[in-house]
Amino acid sequence: MSILDQVRKNQFQEKLAGFNPVETLNTLFARLSEKEKEVVKRRFALGYDEKHTLEEIGQLYSITRERVRQIENLSVKKLKELRELRDQIEEAEKVVANLLEQYGGVMEEDFFLENILSYLEAQEDSANTVLFLAEHIFSDNVSKVKQNKEFNNLWQTGSADIEMVKAVINEIVKMIEEKGEPLKLEDLLTHFKNSEFYRNNKDKFLSAAPFLEATEEDIDRILESYLRASRKIKQDLFNNWGLISWGIVQPKKINDKIYVTLKKANKPLHFTEIASFINENRFDEKIAYAPTVHNELILDDKYVLVGRGIYALKEWGYKPGTVAEVVGEILKENGPLAKNEIMEKVLEKRNVKNSTVYLSLMNNEKIKRTEDGKYTLVEQ
Repeated sequence: MSILDQVRKNQFQEKLAGFNPVETLNTLFARLSEKEKEVVKRRFALGYDEKHTLEEIGQLYSITRERVRQIENLSVKKLKELRELRDQIEEAEKVVANLLEQYGGVMEEDFFLENILSYLEAQEDSANTVLFLAEHIFSDNVSKVKQNKEFNNLWQTGSADIEMVKAVINEIVKMIEEKGEPLKLEDLLTHFKNSEFYRNNKDKFLSAAPFLEATEEDIDRILESYLRASRKIKQDLFNNWGLISWGIVQPKKINDKIYVTLKKANKPLHFTEIASFINENRFDEKIAYAPTVHNELILDDKYVLVGRGIYALKEWGYKPGTVAEVVGEILKENGPLAKNEIMEKVLEKRNVKNSTVYLSLMNNEKIKRTEDGKYTLVEQ
C-alpha cells in the first residue's frame, strides 16, 4: 500500500472513530418540537424496542392516523433540510460512505451494521439510528436497495458498479456449481482470483477498491461483501459457501434438516435429539416433531439405525442390517477374529451392548469358533 493510501486509510479510521450516530441525531432532534421528535422516534424505533404503528401513535395523541403520517413526513423533511447542520450531516455521511467503499461500495444490511457498530464500539441499539440517518437524512450517495431476486437488503454508494457485482457473483456461482459442494471462503476466493474472468476484468474489479494500490486483504474484503450481498450464495452451518438452492445450504425439507443436523453433530443421534437440534437451529419457523423425523429416518436409506432409536449417516461407513448381519460382514472382510476384535469393530458401526454382540456369535449358524478361539464364517 502506498504512503498516500495509508494516510487515507488512517484518516478514514479517525473519522469513523469520531462519528457518533446518536449524538448526531440528538443534535438534529433539537430542532424539532417534542411531539415531532416523539413521533419520529416511535415510528423508526429510535430509543424504542420496536416501531410503533400510525394507529398506536394516533391513540397516544388523540389524532388521526393520517395526521401522524403528516407529522412524520414533515419532520423527516425538516431534518433533512436543516441548512445550519448541513456540514455536520455531510461529514457523518462521508464516514458511512467511506465504510461502504472499504467493501467495494456494496454491503448487505446486517453486515453493514455489524461492521459500523464494531468500528464505533457502539451498542446494538444504535443500529436503528444509523439506518435512519442513512435512509432518511443522508443524500442519494448512500442508498438502500431492497431485497430482490439478485440481492439481499443492502446499502451502496452512488459510485458502486452493480453490474460488475452481478458479474462477479455469477462467476462465483459457476465455480461452486462445478465443484458440486460448498467451499471454504479462502478456497473460494483463491479459485476466483485465479480465474480467467478475474484476469480479464481485474482492472474493472479493482476500480471498486478504496485505495490506489489494492492489497490482497482489500480484494478479499470486497469479494466477501459481494458474497454476503447475493441471494444466490449463502454460508451453511459449517461456514462454507454454497448455493442457496442446495438443501445442505438452506434446508427447507425435513429430510434436508435431518441430514444437515447429523452432519453438524458428526456423530449418531437419537431421533428425538435430531428433532430438538432442528428446532434449536431454527432453519425456519416450522417446528420439527420427533415422530415426523423418525418416519423420514426409516424411509430413507442414507440413514442407518445403529442403536435403539439412534441413527447415523450411511456415508460414514455404517451399513444397514441386524447385528448378526454386521458381524457376518466384518468376518467376511477381515477373516477370523477374536471376540474382543469383533466387539470393537461392531461397536464402530452399532450402538449396542456387548451382550448383544456375544449372543449374535453364539446363536448364529453361519458362524463357528475355531480351535484357536477365534470366530469365522462357516464355509458354504
